[in-house]
Amino acid sequence: MLAVDQKSDDAGGRGRGAAGGRGRAADDPRQIPAAGWKDVLWRIYSGINDKNLFLVAGGVTYYVLLALFPALLALVFIYGLVFDRAQVETQVNAMSGVLPEAAQKLIATELHQIVSSSGGALSVGVVLSVLFALWSASRGMSGLMSGLDIAYGETEKRSFIRFNLIALGLTLGLLVAGVIVIALVAVLPAVAAAFQGGGGGGVVKWVALIVEWPILLGLFMVLLALLYRYAPDRRAPQWRWASPGAIVGSVLWIVGSILFSLYVGNFANYNATYGSLGAVVVLLTWLYLSAFVVLLGAEINAETERQTKRDTTKNGDRPMGQRGAFAADTVGPSSDKR
Repeated sequence: MLAVDQKSDDAGGRGRGAAGGRGRAADDPRQIPAAGWKDVLWRIYSGINDKNLFLVAGGVTYYVLLALFPALLALVFIYGLVFDRAQVETQVNAMSGVLPEAAQKLIATELHQIVSSSGGALSVGVVLSVLFALWSASRGMSGLMSGLDIAYGETEKRSFIRFNLIALGLTLGLLVAGVIVIALVAVLPAVAAAFQGGGGGGVVKWVALIVEWPILLGLFMVLLALLYRYAPDRRAPQWRWASPGAIVGSVLWIVGSILFSLYVGNFANYNATYGSLGAVVVLLTWLYLSAFVVLLGAEINAETERQTKRDTTKNGDRPMGQRGAFAADTVGPSSDKR
């Protein structure tokens, strides 16, 4: 494919360092100059259309929607192993401000039913139900893994067993991360209250609320970077080459979710169009936007890797063509060769 036909792009690059020319010798995304980022942005735009990422995001959304409520059941169970599961409703609602109100109420209702119906005794039936829920939740991860393969230009070659074990592991990891995030949301107000009791005043409470979202944003960036590193069927990229998409994707997800919530709350009237299905449609639309942002982050990473001829994969300096990753084994065209 488009491999090493970029000799003109490298003219002068070797003599001027890694950031010379268009960044074809860059060891880090930060070494790519402005002309190189112009190439990356042009290829991202082309890749979104060529790979049908809008359509792929719809397929991912379908699997994630089917996996959402089993994932809530598994989340409540895992949370209850360490904390009081009766508190999970309040804490999840406290961190769901980025969700549109209709979608938030739909999830809150389902969460209430799960918490109300889950007893305290750990029986074989409960364990089997949670294992089935975990397996069902991993179907959403499987769909996302397939979508990331497309964004990275990979063809799935892993065996059925390995693919599903990775999906299960990533799903379990995300659920554990969800428990940590929920616990964090619960701890910060408690810390603020302790300081306030010690004479800190209400200012400390506001500081805790302000600090909460940057921490959550940082955790989401880490989770996205983990997905981009381990979910696709390729040799894992170095962390610095998995970071651009994670950073951009996280910011777009937060900002996009807030803007969509404002749009639904102030302009759109889904209930008038879809009736009782309005909340489901709102949730489905939000999941679709979220899925597209995650795929967009992967596309950003892939085209950033294709801007350099250096090995962007972990553990080594392999020659191009032997790196086990399409994005690392090919060099993308420049924007002036359209």
